[in-house]
Amino acid sequence: MIETIAWRDLPFLAGNRLFLDYIEGAASARSFYAFGPTDYAAALVARRGHSYPRAEAAALLAAYNRRLGASPQTMTAIEALGRPDSYVVIGGQQAGLLGGPAYVAYKILCTIRLARQLSRDLGVDVVPMYWLASEDHDFGEINHAQYVRADGEIGRVSFDWREKGRPVADLPLTPEVSEALDAYWQASAHEPYAAEARSLFAPGDRGYCDWLAALWLQLFAEDGLILVEPHVLRPLAGDLFRTLVEGRQEIQDRLQAVAARLEEAGYASLLSPESAGLLYTFDAQGRRVRIEAPEAAARDAAEHPERYSTDAALRPLMADALLPVLASTLGAGEIAYQGMLLPLYQRFGVPQPVLFPRKSYTVITAAERERLAAYGLTPYQMLAEDLAWDDILRGRMPAGDLARFETARGQVEAALAPLRPYLEELDPNMGRTWEQALNTALRNIDKLEERATNAALGRAGYSRRELQSLRNLLQPRGRLQERELPLSHFVQRHGPGFLAALREAGDLEGFTHDIVILEDGHA
Repeated sequence: MIETIAWRDLPFLAGNRLFLDYIEGAASARSFYAFGPTDYAAALVARRGHSYPRAEAAALLAAYNRRLGASPQTMTAIEALGRPDSYVVIGGQQAGLLGGPAYVAYKILCTIRLARQLSRDLGVDVVPMYWLASEDHDFGEINHAQYVRADGEIGRVSFDWREKGRPVADLPLTPEVSEALDAYWQASAHEPYAAEARSLFAPGDRGYCDWLAALWLQLFAEDGLILVEPHVLRPLAGDLFRTLVEGRQEIQDRLQAVAARLEEAGYASLLSPESAGLLYTFDAQGRRVRIEAPEAAARDAAEHPERYSTDAALRPLMADALLPVLASTLGAGEIAYQGMLLPLYQRFGVPQPVLFPRKSYTVITAAERERLAAYGLTPYQMLAEDLAWDDILRGRMPAGDLARFETARGQVEAALAPLRPYLEELDPNMGRTWEQALNTALRNIDKLEERATNAALGRAGYSRRELQSLRNLLQPRGRLQERELPLSHFVQRHGPGFLAALREAGDLEGFTHDIVILEDGHA
């Protein structure tokens, strides 16, 4: 069963007006993009007039994916990519522990579904690809994972790396990573499918990024998913990197101009024109550093592109220049910041793809939905409304029981009221003492009411702890479930068939947040 929530109803998206207007078709937003989210046919026409290094890219991808143990379906998809009239749907993310939050897996599922739909509807080969952003050096983004403790609270494991600051591609499977994984599995061993999940997510003897790349290839083997990391394609980017270095000032000017346009239209610019659009190189310690001598760097980048790395603004441009990307599956924030990039695509003659909003899910069981209903709540309310939790619990109490305490408060205040003028006549400062005595008495009644409420609710089958646990399942740490809990959590709870259960869940082009209700809790 699936229930839907409009993106605009989710509080955390209230500030992302550009994304909301884009998916709803507002002309003010669409002007910042080459295409709308379903303009596939027009995007196909734009690509048919553009040249890509198909054969070279296919050879590099084949070698990389073969080394990771790719399935025959993946190798067939790579072979198709080398042919003239073939295209890509791509999604990507950082290399988070255990694959990162669950939305990464949802993005891949969406990428696969969209590629399959476009192949059918457009009559061309469209293959799914996942870009593992292993050149990122923001270590704090990838070194942790959240889990649900046995008591329903949210726990966290993390690891450190002495060489943090280098690209994650350089991270080996260190003892610290292994210790974090062991801590995760031990802390979440109470889940019914914990053993199966631990086996599925076991890193083996690979490096950190190879582990994650091989994991995605294994999980989506039958779908022909192609994996890529930036270093795989960088050898083909020499000419692009040279023009990017030479055009640095124009990149900055164009970003500043589009930032001003966004502001005039009432939207926020999510990239800083002063610091975005940069190409980096690597120092002797392997850390990314900004290019200081553009003229020399332009020549070197053309001859040795493997020495250079793109930032967040140029990364999509690199992928779309080297691969025939028809559509990119993206989250709300990614679509918003890519609203600044169209002038760069136009300047460097690269077709911008369709920016397709990925599928988004909250997963609960039918039993959990029933328990929410017992508190007078729906999944929609939990995700879309600012709820007063004490009031929800009080609402389960019989009105007569609550009235007893309200009567007691009134009687205490009435009993103390005659003392106030008498005390203030003796000493004006004693009025404050009277207020303190009244507040103390009222607080004591509040404590009695809370204890009585907990006892009465417990007898009726309710509890604060249960309500908090339900809240943590749907909104861990106050955020969407998919942004906090990894895929492994859902496999542990619902079984190895979890991804298969989501494979066709929800309307692909509905552009909503979908609440997926598993009838018996098992996938």
